[in-house]
Amino acid sequence: MARPRYQEGMLQQRSGKWIVKYWDDRTVAGVTKRFRTTKTLVAVKECPQRTEAQKRANTFLATVNEGQVKPPAIQFTLAEFIEQSYFPRLAQRLEIPAGNELHIEPSTINGYKDIFKVHVQGSPIAQTPVGNFTSLDGQQFLESLPQHLSHQTHLRIKNFLRGVFAWAITNGSFRDSNPMEETKAGGQTKKSDPKNLTVRERKIQASNEHAYTLPEVAEMMDKLPEPARTVCAVAAFTGLTRSELRGLKWADYDGKEIQVERKVWNQHIGAPKTEAREAGVFVVPLLRKILAKYKNDFPSVADGWVFRGEKLLRPLDLDNLSRRDIPQHINGAWFGWHAFRRGLGTRLNEMGVDGKEIQSILRHADISTTQAFYILPNLERAKAGLKKLGEVARKRYKIRA
Repeated sequence: MARPRYQEGMLQQRSGKWIVKYWDDRTVAGVTKRFRTTKTLVAVKECPQRTEAQKRANTFLATVNEGQVKPPAIQFTLAEFIEQSYFPRLAQRLEIPAGNELHIEPSTINGYKDIFKVHVQGSPIAQTPVGNFTSLDGQQFLESLPQHLSHQTHLRIKNFLRGVFAWAITNGSFRDSNPMEETKAGGQTKKSDPKNLTVRERKIQASNEHAYTLPEVAEMMDKLPEPARTVCAVAAFTGLTRSELRGLKWADYDGKEIQVERKVWNQHIGAPKTEAREAGVFVVPLLRKILAKYKNDFPSVADGWVFRGEKLLRPLDLDNLSRRDIPQHINGAWFGWHAFRRGLGTRLNEMGVDGKEIQSILRHADISTTQAFYILPNLERAKAGLKKLGEVARKRYKIRA
């Protein structure tokens, strides 16, 4: 077996040393085999700069590659690689059936494309040759992002680029360890001052922090026209997500329970996000009556979508519904569809329902998700709890001021 025509190796840190990995041919018992070989170059403390270590690696590999010719290659810029290689790869993964670890959701791809368009495409790193990209390039890019954005937003941008370079390593476009692994994401870990945010950012912040109360739901039931009224009722009393609401068919409802069979995002119809999301959802008697009345007014037709557009009979566009048919009826007190899920989790918690039961109702795979994002703190209940603690300390244990 012949040595590859040319090797660039892979430079890595290990146990305080710079090492380079490459292929080596060895003849054992008359048979030539190829081995993955590691060469220790220098201690990191003696050569802390990666650029200097790379020079040493190149000097060593020059002897390995002696007599070999480096093949011509297309050197993509980062932007070109993302558009011409990474996004097409995501499109391939989209076609893999849900339930497979390689499957990716269309909403995830859409989020990645937004990150690329808003943050990466117009930045200096977009024109950096992908094969020359370093951790320093990645760190400087992350620090150039608007620092009033949340830390979670910065992490999403970093993870997007980490995925880009994971694919670049896999397809041979990048010959080193992932440069985004050693970078540190910035962004605000505390809530940003509303004065520093745009109107859109303030609305997003308010939406992400709100959980609808029962009085708010009652006002919607009293004032909203159909189909907005029943869509909101189902969201409030089942915790179905926006895409699950759009994917609901009358065949999924047996009069007592809703079986979540699908979700609809834009024009894409897919399976539920996780196996836990496929669990049946109990329908309380109040909601059964609301659905019965709604079905009488909007009987099942065509494909049997519960919430449909009347012209094309396709799944109802809930974004249009929330913009055109809801806020004006409730004095603009609209915080988006996900606030129904947070509201359900928070109100059940206030009523003393156990966290594991709330997890089951919201169909989360992990209870930590339920506790961290779907049970919002109640300041008044916290104060009442502390007052009760103080009274017990004073009366039962005679602690005096």
